Amino acid sequence: MAHVTLKDVTKIYDGDVLAVDKADFQIPDECFTVLVGPSGCGKSTILRMIAGLEEITEGDIYIDGERINDTPPKERDIAMVFQNYALYPHMSVYKNMAFGLKLRKYPKAEIEQRVLEAAEILSISHLLSRKPKHLSGGERQRVAVGRAIVRHPKVFLFDEPLSNLDAKLRVQMRMELSRLHDRLNATIVYVTHDQVEAMTMGDQIVVLNEGKIQQIADPGTLYHNPANRFVGGFIGTPPMNFIETRIRAETLQFEGFEVLLTSRLREKLQGFSGDAVTLGIRPEDIRVQGAARNTVETQVELVEPLGNHVLLYLRAGDSHFIAQSEGANTPRHNALLTVHFNMDKAHLFHPETGESLTAV
Repeated sequence: MAHVTLKDVTKIYDGDVLAVDKADFQIPDECFTVLVGPSGCGKSTILRMIAGLEEITEGDIYIDGERINDTPPKERDIAMVFQNYALYPHMSVYKNMAFGLKLRKYPKAEIEQRVLEAAEILSISHLLSRKPKHLSGGERQRVAVGRAIVRHPKVFLFDEPLSNLDAKLRVQMRMELSRLHDRLNATIVYVTHDQVEAMTMGDQIVVLNEGKIQQIADPGTLYHNPANRFVGGFIGTPPMNFIETRIRAETLQFEGFEVLLTSRLREKLQGFSGDAVTLGIRPEDIRVQGAARNTVETQVELVEPLGNHVLLYLRAGDSHFIAQSEGANTPRHNALLTVHFNMDKAHLFHPETGESLTAV
């Protein structure tokens, strides 16, 4: 396989629309790298520039140390799987998978060997004689992936390949793509707007917003040490709660309540000159039952039962946040509820820049 390097890659459309702003990162050999972010953040544009389908305004892209800015797409040794399966409807599964190899004039015996190997890997050997109209959505996606596998490319590019599938099938295909990566030891660049896909599949995740890279890290680091408020709010379901607070001595105060700063938080605030700070805390760290300190009186605005746990949408004054509770003894709508903030797990963000004050 191969490693990919982007150096200050920028894409500007129509002279003034900045789609990607100085993207600078590496995709290691055999790494499953996910580009994730909201619609319009530039993730698909980066993928298309790697593929050679978009021109680079500034910067350079390298594959195995070779600059490919001016290399035609067909010479980059890259295979791309799109959101729409783009299968030839008049061809069988076998012919769809073999078509690219046939165009490159591979020997017939080698084409057959590659197609049969890929079909076995993807468990679609029994579908080779069928045409796309006789396949389910998940089967069509497997064929599209198989068409990429038979090429034995240096790099696989996936552009939101699961977005047309239903929820259950998406989970199944996530597992299959992860197994495929392990089996092929492939270098994969995968684009999605779904942070659950990113967290469950990626070895390395690149979080983007408005064309800029917000953080590059493994899933655990993104969740537990977000670099800024955007990452903290985007990664995690339900998202992190944000509460505007005032620093008073060794406490944070809001809506007439106060929570104690831990020694870790006090240490992190030593170089901070302001008196206002944004408290970030995840729903699972706001507990219905907890210690007597760091408690907040709230009103229940909405109860969302999810089987083994319940999400509670709470209000304290003008502050709104979500807590996660066990399914037993679920409070009712409009009930008054005392919750405990686990400040050992809290994050602090600059109220203006959004940058984390507590990330390791």
